[in-house]
Amino acid sequence: MIKLFRNIRKNLLNEGKTTRYFKYAIGEIILVVIGILIALQINNWNNEAANKRDEQNIVKNLNLEFKKNRKNLQESIKHHKQILSCATDVMNLIGEPKEVLNKHNLDSLLERTLDYRSYKPSQAVVLDVISSGKLNLISSDSLRLLIFDWSSNLEKNEENYLTLDESNQDLVLTYLIKNASMKNIDNYGILQWNKKTKLYHDNYNMSQDIEFENVMDNHSWSILNYIMALENLENTMTRIIEETNKNF
Repeated sequence: MIKLFRNIRKNLLNEGKTTRYFKYAIGEIILVVIGILIALQINNWNNEAANKRDEQNIVKNLNLEFKKNRKNLQESIKHHKQILSCATDVMNLIGEPKEVLNKHNLDSLLERTLDYRSYKPSQAVVLDVISSGKLNLISSDSLRLLIFDWSSNLEKNEENYLTLDESNQDLVLTYLIKNASMKNIDNYGILQWNKKTKLYHDNYNMSQDIEFENVMDNHSWSILNYIMALENLENTMTRIIEETNKNF
């Protein structure tokens, strides 16, 4: 094609048709420019199509990851609500007469209140999207903001868990080690001693102690605070799932 254009220009010059030569040259330039613009546009279309495919894959993977995370989170919320229920039962037994206390297994209830767990969601997709700069491929402003909210809420959730753990270590366990039988309590946990302590111990004195009530009250607050943080995470997850459902 280039050789053909060159021959046409040469023939026009040889024939002395200068005006026609310049018109032809200008036309040729215009054709070249148009060709370049078309090539650029095609390249842009290809890039946009590739970016759209990447976006759809990202959104789909986010949807799958958060659905799995939400299922695990809901199980964690249920578990910690059961813990809070046991802590409430303990609080209700404090100050009761001995015959009432003897109808309940305080050691078992206490073991359940200590069985809290840190929630650790899968973040492979989220972290890859953020660290690789692919977040900009997501066209939904709402979804991008929700991902930022998720990261922020996850940090707050970890802070609330640490508050619960510190409260348990510094207050609950410190008190129980001095005033309860940890062997009797652990008998209902993973140790499963299957035998109570051979030493004399009576939970009744502990159930009449205001310090025990204060310790359990603070522990109950920490558990509830953690549950609220988990529920806040669940709310963000649900919104991300709903948003990703719209985009793939």
